[in-house]
Order: sequence, then C-alpha cells, then structure tokens
Amino acid sequence: MNYDRPAISGVAIALGFIFFFPIGIVLLAIRLWKHRDLSYQKVIDWKNAGTTFLIIFIPFLISFLSHLAAGSDIQYWVMVWVVLLDLIPGIYMLWKSGQRRKQLFARYDHYRHLVLVQGVTSVQALAETTNQRPAVVVNDLQRMIYLGVFQDAFIDMYSMSIVFNQWAPGASMVNVNVSVNGDSFVPQQSRPQPQMPKTVECPGCGSSALLQPGENKTCPYCDSPLAYPQHG
Repeated sequence: MNYDRPAISGVAIALGFIFFFPIGIVLLAIRLWKHRDLSYQKVIDWKNAGTTFLIIFIPFLISFLSHLAAGSDIQYWVMVWVVLLDLIPGIYMLWKSGQRRKQLFARYDHYRHLVLVQGVTSVQALAETTNQRPAVVVNDLQRMIYLGVFQDAFIDMYSMSIVFNQWAPGASMVNVNVSVNGDSFVPQQSRPQPQMPKTVECPGCGSSALLQPGENKTCPYCDSPLAYPQHG
C-alpha cells in the first residue's frame, strides 16, 4: 500500500470543478474526510490548496497589470479584495503546510526515539506521549514502516502496538548471547559493534544519501524522511 497516495487524485477534483462544480466540492469533501487521520496527506492538502489559490491569483494580477499599462479605468477595490481573499490565504496555506511538515518530521523523530530507544511499542502510550489520537499514531507508524524507518515491523491492530518480526527495540544497542552453564542459562553481554555510515536510498524519489549512525534528515529532493538503518 502506498501511504503517500491521496485518497482521491487532485486531477479528478480539478476536473470535477471544471466540468461540474458540485462534483468537485463533493470529491474535495470526501478527500478531506479520508485524510483526517493521515498527517502527511494533510500537509500535502495544505500545500495544494495554497498553490491553487496562488494560481488563481495570477490571471487577476495579469489582468490588473494589463489594464494599468493601457491606462484603463481600474477598480482598485476589486484587486484589494482579490489580495485579501486569494493571495493572502494562499500564502498562509503554504506557510501552514511548511509548519505542519516540520512538526510531522519532528514527531517522526520522537516516535523513533520512543520505539527504538525507550522500547515503547503501545499505540495508546505513543498517542498519550505525543498528544495525538490513536488513529493518527497508527497511520504515522504505518507510513514510517512504509518508508523503512521501522524495518521488519507491522502494526498489530489486535494488541494496538508496533511489532517487529526479527528485531526488538534496543537490539542494535546491546547484543546479548546466551550460553549454557549446567542446567541454567547465563546471559553474556557482548561489546556492541561500532556503527559505520550507511548509504540510504530515498523511498520517495530513489536518490541516495549518506547518513551517519543515528542521523535523521529529509531528502533534499522530495523532503521524504530518511533514517539511519537500525540493522541490516
């Protein structure tokens, strides 16, 4: 499943607005409803809305400048209303998208620390810690799994927790060997191997980036989150 794919394509919504206005409204409402628990899609929705407002503003600006150059009578109050109702909201939406993106990536880092370092795997505990609804946390974790931040993991909807198939949180920090001494098992802690820089492939655009141990950053080309692999 592609967690970066919107519930309804923006092209379909645009065609709905162009050919039959009410259909566009309905499709947009359905998309916003389906994205209510999808943090990343909300970021994209804010960005798309802001971009749309700015695109709509361009013809008004061109018309205004053309009339101004031709010396025609200009109703300046019309342009004032266009700026107030179109340009300013568009700029605000783009700013809001950027803020939401920063908050989301910061939350991803928080999830990663809670799960991999502190060993918190309960969705409810993560929701309480991050002040998010459990449905939002589930979708955030599923996207992080999809992006490869949590490898060999899945969300167990029965226990409402993140489960690792072949690796447990903290396993990359301490290696424990078990030896048999008579009838008892004696755990022996071995020295962790030093971690080296690794090249990570961006799941969004396929570009490569070199990450230091424990480093997190965003892809310079598509802004997808990149995380240093915990194993493998």
